Amino acid sequence: IPWLVAVHHGLFPLSYSLSPVRLQRRFTWSPTPSRLSASYLAATTTCSSPTHPTPAHWHCDTEPRATPTLIVDAGHAHGAVQEITMSTPRETSDSTTEKESNNGNSPTLQQTNTRTTTSPPSKKKRKLPPFLDHFNARDLKILFRCSVAFWVASLLIVIEPTLRTFGNATFFGCIVVMFLPPSGVVLIFIMGGFTMILGMGLAWAWGVIAMKAAQATRPQAETQARLQLLGQEAVRSANSTAYPAASVLVYDGFMLDTRVTVTFFCMLCLFVYFMARLRIRAPKLALTAIFAWIVTDVFLTIGPLLPSFQGTIPQVLIKPAAAALAISLACSMFIFPESTSHLTLFSMHKLVTAMSGSLDLTRGFLENYPNTSHMEPMQALRAGVLGGWAALEPAMGFLSFDLSFGHWSAQDITSLREPIRRVMVASMSLLAFEILQGRSQERMKQLSSNDIRSQELAQAEEKEKKHMYGRHQVMQSLNLLDSLREPEVGQSVSDSYHALSQASNPLLEACKDAFQAIGHSIRENNSRRWFGRLSAEDFARMRQSHVDVLEHLREERARFPNVANEALFASHQHLFDSNGNFHGHASQRHKLVGMFFGFNFEDRLLILAAALIRALEQITLLENERPTVRLWFPTGLRKFGAWAFGGSRAPAVAAPDLGDFPQADKETIDEVQQSFSSRVHKPVRKRNKISAMILGFGHWLSNEEGIFAMRILIATLAAGIPAVCRSSSGFYYREKGLWALIMAQTGTASFSAEFNFAFVTRIAGTVAGGVLGMLGWYIGSGIGIGNPYGLGAVLAVYSVILMWFRLYTPPPLIPAVMIGGATVILVIGYSYIDTHLPSYGNPGWGYEVFWRRTVLVIVGFAVSFVVTLLPWPSSLSRNIARKLSGVLDNEADHYAALLSSWADLDSHNRHTSAVEAVTVRLAADLGALSGPIASLKFELSSSVFDSQTCGRIKSIAEFINYQLAHLHIRAATLSPELRRRFAIASGILDHRAIADVMVVLGIVAQSLKTGDPLPARLPTPLLKKCLEHGHGADVESLTIAVLKKEGIRGYTVCMSAYLGFLSGVDELVLALKEAVGEAHHIPDDLKYE
Repeated sequence: IPWLVAVHHGLFPLSYSLSPVRLQRRFTWSPTPSRLSASYLAATTTCSSPTHPTPAHWHCDTEPRATPTLIVDAGHAHGAVQEITMSTPRETSDSTTEKESNNGNSPTLQQTNTRTTTSPPSKKKRKLPPFLDHFNARDLKILFRCSVAFWVASLLIVIEPTLRTFGNATFFGCIVVMFLPPSGVVLIFIMGGFTMILGMGLAWAWGVIAMKAAQATRPQAETQARLQLLGQEAVRSANSTAYPAASVLVYDGFMLDTRVTVTFFCMLCLFVYFMARLRIRAPKLALTAIFAWIVTDVFLTIGPLLPSFQGTIPQVLIKPAAAALAISLACSMFIFPESTSHLTLFSMHKLVTAMSGSLDLTRGFLENYPNTSHMEPMQALRAGVLGGWAALEPAMGFLSFDLSFGHWSAQDITSLREPIRRVMVASMSLLAFEILQGRSQERMKQLSSNDIRSQELAQAEEKEKKHMYGRHQVMQSLNLLDSLREPEVGQSVSDSYHALSQASNPLLEACKDAFQAIGHSIRENNSRRWFGRLSAEDFARMRQSHVDVLEHLREERARFPNVANEALFASHQHLFDSNGNFHGHASQRHKLVGMFFGFNFEDRLLILAAALIRALEQITLLENERPTVRLWFPTGLRKFGAWAFGGSRAPAVAAPDLGDFPQADKETIDEVQQSFSSRVHKPVRKRNKISAMILGFGHWLSNEEGIFAMRILIATLAAGIPAVCRSSSGFYYREKGLWALIMAQTGTASFSAEFNFAFVTRIAGTVAGGVLGMLGWYIGSGIGIGNPYGLGAVLAVYSVILMWFRLYTPPPLIPAVMIGGATVILVIGYSYIDTHLPSYGNPGWGYEVFWRRTVLVIVGFAVSFVVTLLPWPSSLSRNIARKLSGVLDNEADHYAALLSSWADLDSHNRHTSAVEAVTVRLAADLGALSGPIASLKFELSSSVFDSQTCGRIKSIAEFINYQLAHLHIRAATLSPELRRRFAIASGILDHRAIADVMVVLGIVAQSLKTGDPLPARLPTPLLKKCLEHGHGADVESLTIAVLKKEGIRGYTVCMSAYLGFLSGVDELVLALKEAVGEAHHIPDDLKYE
């Protein structure tokens, strides 16, 4: 829609002079297989010229040769190439398959034959669901490693010496493995284990302090007198119980003292409160808070019952936990160990192969236009790529501490970060353009099918008329589009895309080959560290093949602009006369809209090709400098050694010329983010220091962390007080009420939607785990007291099942899986302990443990449900709306920063990468809201922002983010004169236009925070105002000579991005009005009389 009206109103093109692009020679390239052999190279015919020799696997166009088409399944879990289809126009041969030795990291590369120009639609390969699609070498290795750790930890239960040493909570080690399986690299597991040990250690230390202080509050004389009474009572009741009578009396609360209990609760609840705040403040330390609660709960429920100081009571949990961590660490180090560099390169290969799928979607978009069926897979691919990048970045931070063996060092791998990120940004930009076309088509269809003018005529005779939100804005948009609903417009777009589908095919193939070469190099260097290494000759051939791919891509990129422009002009030749002048009237310029679409697509594809060239240059440079494998020591330690002994570390291999490829260092990114946020200036009100302290303390107590911590504190008191009452302490201890307390703490959520979802899934997990636990117990033990060998065999099978669910379940369901796995091991562990280590309070075995465990979970959730309602459950929808409001504020800051630096954008070229990084980061933040938005269906809230509305606003915010970034980055490449003419034509620097945009964004952001209705009249549609401003622009006559100028692409991309930004803001207003409504209505027919 923005493009149609822009061309119609004469915003394209403006007069300027730029040099034409030189036409390059054309080559058709056939990639060599990944295993390069002399026989393959010898069998390939060659042709060359005296001035430009052609490598062995290039073919001149004079001979019909087999042109490859790389078909990549973008949704494959490991991004492996599925098949290579090759064909010749003269004959077709049967499929052949060449297997590749790759140590299980990638499937076989297949070669089949098909047509040269277009590939016939093949049957889509049926795939397993994502939960089951993990039957590959790497995932099975991880599963085996984690299963062994869980199984060995579970064997500690059925081994008699360890059972008696660790006590009646030996199964706790298996719960630790469920929480922290050794599924990643050693260093990351060590850090996760450290956070867990840190929580238990802090809780143990604070518990010892609390116990010492509590015992000191009771006079020693009273303690001795009470102990004498305990001994007398134990003698009288010695024959009434099978357990030591003194222990039974102690756990029944005989030694309880109010002073001791109050001291315990005051000190330990304070610790629980701060751990709850830590869990919200630092989500990465969630294990610290959870396991600190568990150890604290032991002190809280048992400490007040004891007659004297016993600081070692949490050993019953800490010993099996430490043993489980040691077992997991050993498995992580000795069972298929994985270094950080291996994990990083694997993730990078997966990301690169997923991005190559965008080219298949692009080809389908060009060939099938105007079919919009591509929208869903494109959006899914974009979300997957952004998620893959978000998962890749944290691993980069650990490379400097990595000890690895391979071709590339940590610095070498880090040097690939920026090129791969640029490829990702360019690929996402191409997808964003295609998604924009689909959105525009759907929007036009929606406006046409829901024409409010015809609806108002139909409702004229009805008594009750349905209110139409945003009526004034929609009417303006419909009036604007009336003149554009002509068949020539759609035909122009279709002709352009169909012409580009043929013209861009060689460059798309070259880009596809580049993706394949980058992925192949990463995979080969990552999978051939220890075994199956290439010989020096094969490695040199592999590098040469990648160099050939690079040269071919350069050739195709150099000749693509002329070829694409000629195809676009040929498809619109009927609109120009013999002199190359447009023979239509000024009002008919919208018939050329398809040509400008083509220029935009052409520019984005060229940017992607340039990014691929830069990435492949770095790959080939690394291959040239690192031909052999070696041991790479941690660079973090080497920095200390260099400082101590005056040495220097080996520098990373980097390209010699980085002038056209600025790096996004952290300082520049922080500077750009600061430039966005520094545009907020608020007056500071002077307050009395005491008042400021009181207000600050009140805010600290009532913020999100404070409310959650207060709920945890109330849940702890509600579920823990029965353990220290004389009438209920014995029952609490016998029925293991400690687990109800733990469930109350871990089940408390910040928002009602999270709690409702957790309640349903965790109850289901508890029941499923209990059933599996009973089956395992009865299968392994029959009707006996528990056979260690039978249970060991059952637990070996269960370890694989439970670890499969733990590793490959979708993240929202992982807490339910952990609860289910804990229930399985609780049923089996308590049953075996009851029959082999009898003690007071054992819950029984088999079904007895199951129903008691289920009741404890329900009781714990009942407590957390009550505290979640106090004082009133926080609304997740309102929280999401506030976050979306913050995103819009950031985008408004970005818009202001762009306008402020417009005059000297070319001097801020180093900020280009930083702007891209900030954009990707904001897109990742928006993508992180997908899960919470989906869970809104579980919320009982009066908020006007439901799941559908929040999802739509998030999608529009993502669109605005991409358009702003593209405008910022592309405008920096325009010459000052061209940028000035763009500002004149678009009105981007007009103060009235700036005020309109800022007002709309500010009101929308505020409405998202408060939920208040928007005014019925706003300065929208902004797009219409921009086009009205463009009427006065001095445009040059449309001729083919003008359209052939090189700068036309950059100009059209900037105009497209700016108009897309304005249309996104307009759409945002309509979407929000449908949720919050309208206020301050003004009639259309205002009269003076």
